Amino acid sequence: MESLLLADGRQLSVRRWPGRGDPVVILHGLLDSSEGWTCLCERVSIPALAFDLPGFGHSDPSPGSITGYAHDVAEALALLGVERFALVGHSLGGAVATAMAELMPSQVSSLVLLAPAGFGRIHLAEAASIPGVRNVLQATLPLVLSNRLAVTAGFRTMVTNGNRPDRDVVERVISRGGQLVDGAREGTRAVVHAGRNQDAFHRRRVGYDGPVLAVWGDRDRLVPVSHRHGVKTAFPQALIQVWYGMGHHPLNERFDELLAMITSASTAARRPVRRKVAPARPREVTFR
Repeated sequence: MESLLLADGRQLSVRRWPGRGDPVVILHGLLDSSEGWTCLCERVSIPALAFDLPGFGHSDPSPGSITGYAHDVAEALALLGVERFALVGHSLGGAVATAMAELMPSQVSSLVLLAPAGFGRIHLAEAASIPGVRNVLQATLPLVLSNRLAVTAGFRTMVTNGNRPDRDVVERVISRGGQLVDGAREGTRAVVHAGRNQDAFHRRRVGYDGPVLAVWGDRDRLVPVSHRHGVKTAFPQALIQVWYGMGHHPLNERFDELLAMITSASTAARRPVRRKVAPARPREVTFR
């Protein structure tokens, strides 16, 4: 774990793993951190960097803005001397990755989006941002995020498609508890703005022409699979896959397939293609 000093005095944390070739940069989702991607980063053969977005893990919080988060990570990459990289973003991190690809298109060799926010309105996030609801959440979140049963139930309901969440994920959340409140509030605000903004990604073509692969689970309860149409508007070149039976978190639900996909996209060995599956029980479908 390294902490990088940004120009405004805030700290942004990153974990790095060695390898050969251009690195892959990974951005996590809401309530997660770089630590959650350790197992995957240890398995890829190329260098990997996983950042704690502002307000999560060991990074200092900042006002909630997808563009602001993107500038923070871009500044950190410059401090590390990273000039060209593949980019992976999950959920909130997917919105940030999209903003980064537009901010520095010549440096992003490929973009992988895992149920990304920013391509439509997310009603749960909007509900949490209603003033009265927001005040209640602000008061109760420190207790909720420190309670193992509450965190487990929340993940089970909204993230893991009814399955018990990975124990390490739950422990990471409750170990930080109240420290996550500011990050969760600002991250939620950023997601709401990204979905409503008149210049939102799903309302225009994003200024990045490189390869894009987006993946959703057909049982995602947080970021609707219908948002894939917004990705197609933003990135006409995108290859979009829907993985059947999966919820919101491919890292925990379909680890081996996710590892293979990121390795392929990051090394640019071949363009991801539709897998051959039994017609009676398809696991994914690909949209071009």
